[in-house]
This record gives sequence, structure tokens and C-alpha cells, in this order.
Amino acid sequence: MTTEGKRRSRGSGTPTRPVANPGVRHMQATVGALRDELDRARIESETRLQNACNAANEEAAMLRQTVQTLRDELDKSRLAAQEELDRAAARANDEIRQLRGAAAALRQDLDATNQRFREERDRHESDWRGQLLEARATVAALRSQLEKQLEVPRG
Repeated sequence: MTTEGKRRSRGSGTPTRPVANPGVRHMQATVGALRDELDRARIESETRLQNACNAANEEAAMLRQTVQTLRDELDKSRLAAQEELDRAAARANDEIRQLRGAAAALRQDLDATNQRFREERDRHESDWRGQLLEARATVAALRSQLEKQLEVPRG
């Protein structure tokens, strides 16, 4: 047999002989049609699978982008919250420093006022003691004069 007289069946790689029987020819045509249909179904299945993979890859890429966007927003939100916290802490520290300064100034004023009142009290007390000593001296002098006056008329 020559290669011209041989036909190869699809996919099998083995040569087949031309058949004169119409039933066998019909079977061979049916087998060929089924093989063609199977090839089309396989190609359609592979195409659907490839389309599904592409869609899944696109969705995964979109989800990765969404995750990254959310992470960026979270980082920005955290940074903004930290900055606000830092500003609030700085304001609180400023207020504390001002209040401590005011308390120190009031303490100094209070100490100065207390010192002034102590000095004034001491001065008044000193004046009072001086007047008391002067009054005692006056009383003693008057007593002495009175005693002298009472002694003189007897004589």
C-alpha cells in the first residue's frame, strides 16, 4: 500500500484503509463528526476556563487595589488621628504650663502679701508696745507725782 491510498484517522496517528462498506463509512463519518464536536466542546471549555481565569485575575487585581487603597486610607486616618492627638497634647501641655505659671505668680503674690501683712503687723505691734511702754511710763510718772503731792500736805 502506498501513502496515497491510506487515510489517517484524526488524532490516532494510525493509517486507515478506504472502506467500501457504506455502514462502516457512515460510522467513520459519525466518529469524525463526534471528534469534531468533541474538539469544539474542548475549545469552548478551554475558552470558558480561560475567560473565568482572566475574570478571576482581574477581580483579584481589583481586590488587591481596593485593599491597598483601604490600607492607604487607614494609614492617613491613623496619621491624622495621631496629629490631632499630638496637637491636643501640645494644647494641654501649654495650658498646664500657663496654669503652673499662674499658680507660681499667685503664690508669689500671696507670699508677698503675707510678708507685707507680717511686716505691717510687726510695725503695729511695735508701735503698740512703744505706746504701752510710754503709757506705763506716764502712769508711773503720774503715780510718782501723785504720791509726792499726797506726801507734801502733811507737814
